[in-house]
Amino acid sequence: MTEYVIGIDIGATKSHLALFDSDGNLIDFGRWGCLNYEVMPGLYSQFENEFGQFVSQVLSKNGMTMKQIAYSVLGVGGIDTRTQHGIISRILEKQGFERFTLANDSFLGIPAGTPKGIGICAINGSGCVLGGINKEGAMMQIGGVGSITADYGGGGYIGARVVSAVYSELFRRGEPTCLTSILFEKLGITSKYDYVETIHKKIFEEGFKISSCTRMVFEAVKHDDRVAIAMLNDIAVNYANGISCMIEELHFPPGDELNIVFAGSVFVKGEHPLLLDMLKKMINDNHPDYRFHFNLLDVPNVAGAVIWALNILNDKNCYSGKIRDQLREML
Repeated sequence: MTEYVIGIDIGATKSHLALFDSDGNLIDFGRWGCLNYEVMPGLYSQFENEFGQFVSQVLSKNGMTMKQIAYSVLGVGGIDTRTQHGIISRILEKQGFERFTLANDSFLGIPAGTPKGIGICAINGSGCVLGGINKEGAMMQIGGVGSITADYGGGGYIGARVVSAVYSELFRRGEPTCLTSILFEKLGITSKYDYVETIHKKIFEEGFKISSCTRMVFEAVKHDDRVAIAMLNDIAVNYANGISCMIEELHFPPGDELNIVFAGSVFVKGEHPLLLDMLKKMINDNHPDYRFHFNLLDVPNVAGAVIWALNILNDKNCYSGKIRDQLREML
């Protein structure tokens, strides 16, 4: 009887489910929107309902039930504490998941973007988080809980920095920035006295997502804007310091090649290389005795969940290339 595995990546913007057979052949690839319960109005109950629909949709489409799933790995944005892990685990069990690994979505980038599933993944997308796995299998997460964990990154943080920098120039004698003209043009603002009124209305009445301002920072950097450059520098310092701490905590040995994977839309789709260039330089400068291999993730994060599941099911690590090749076109 053919066995199957499920890999799932759940985020605040998009969610993916990849169904494979135990030989590493793609059966189906499902897409959903936000399934991060932290940003869903109905929290855990809404997650349980929509997640159940998502899984059932993919399985029924292929004439399958959960009884045919031999193993699953789920990377979930919003799994940051043991309490959250326990609540989501119970929801999964209610929906028929029997053998599974549940972790923060930051860990998926490591099997997805490294040859041996060892290293550090830095995600800069809707949110900001680091995940690390060493050769002994020890895992560590840094960040992912917003201001509580001093997250300087992610679309929400960057967008807030943009709109506040513009306000500072207008009303606090802040440093002039071309972000002001860029944002005014985007939102159709003609007078600074309409700024707060317009921003407030756009966000609370028209559904404007402040994270959409992220691209403006990269646009401003092309014009050597000092304010935008300073924003990216703050983000790079924050990530570099977190990576330094993770290297120490997980005891990655100097001399060995250490893989650093960059994932998430801010890193992957940034329209100017400055942020990544600054971050790579800081990492190298902080650790001159290490050999780093930097990899910009070129496959969906869910690839890591599938590779992880297949490696556990078959007790070997030989699926990375095959899975990546099949899922690369799903980006």
